[in-house]
Amino acid sequence: MNRCLKPSLMDLVIYSVYKAVNEILREDTWRVVWRSGEILLESLDDILGIKDEKDLYSALDKIFRWLIDMGYIEHGEIKRLSENEIEYVMSTPVIGSGAEKLIKEGMVPPHISTSLLFALLKRFGLKAEMIGRPIFLEDGRVIERWRISEIR
Repeated sequence: MNRCLKPSLMDLVIYSVYKAVNEILREDTWRVVWRSGEILLESLDDILGIKDEKDLYSALDKIFRWLIDMGYIEHGEIKRLSENEIEYVMSTPVIGSGAEKLIKEGMVPPHISTSLLFALLKRFGLKAEMIGRPIFLEDGRVIERWRISEIR
């Protein structure tokens, strides 16, 4: 049997799970977000061959290709804005609608790919922090700004 999970189901399920987590854990939901990115990265190590990757950009490329192949996003890119500031652009992430709704409700969104990429940066000795809230554009793109620094 050839089955394909519909993006609208994924969006609704993730929204529901994260709404419940927010209601129970409140601000501690951030701990779930960041830890889930670390777990996802560990899970992808063997699948994508990135465990011993020495080049950050090669690892980023493999993760972006996987996110696209899995149907999570149509396209993703990181743009350097300054020495320590970057912009992460995702095209039509599957969870975009639910994430935007959670933010409007004052809750912590899942940040699935963001937490994955933060975990990867951490592996390379870098720390990222989000600047403001994600921007949801009408064309389906979501833009985040991050401040990057070395872990000390």
